[in-house]
Amino acid sequence: MNDSETRAFKNNKVAKLVGLLPFAAGCDDAMRSSLSHLATFVIANRGRARRFFDHAPADDANPMARLRTIADFKGGDSAALEQGLARLALCMTSGYRRDAEIDRLTGEYNPVNGDTVEPERSAVSSCSEKNGSAVIDSILTADEAIYTFWETPDEQR
Repeated sequence: MNDSETRAFKNNKVAKLVGLLPFAAGCDDAMRSSLSHLATFVIANRGRARRFFDHAPADDANPMARLRTIADFKGGDSAALEQGLARLALCMTSGYRRDAEIDRLTGEYNPVNGDTVEPERSAVSSCSEKNGSAVIDSILTADEAIYTFWETPDEQR
């Protein structure tokens, strides 16, 4: 990464949650999971490889489908893992809403434009107060997830 990319990556709240979630949940081999998930996150947001990680019609049935490559954990607190993944899904699905018009104009697939799913519904319900976690909140709150971009402006296409 160049200096600008490095700064953007260090300040990216989504990347922080991806990297810290295995530790926050007390997973076995947390460092291995963290590095693996962060490597996937970086690859998914760079160059030509990103198209393989973009939302596709096959992902419509389950908003969590796109997170499967960063959702493999050994052990750990299942409630914290669910909460962290729900925050990531909420951030992702909120992005679908923000990008709907530009995606419609450019012809990029966006599940919001297809009216095939209500992508936020399951993510929002998983982020409800009863599932709240102080540790996860310290990294990314549900409110922040709605307004946080998956990628920082320097990383965007």
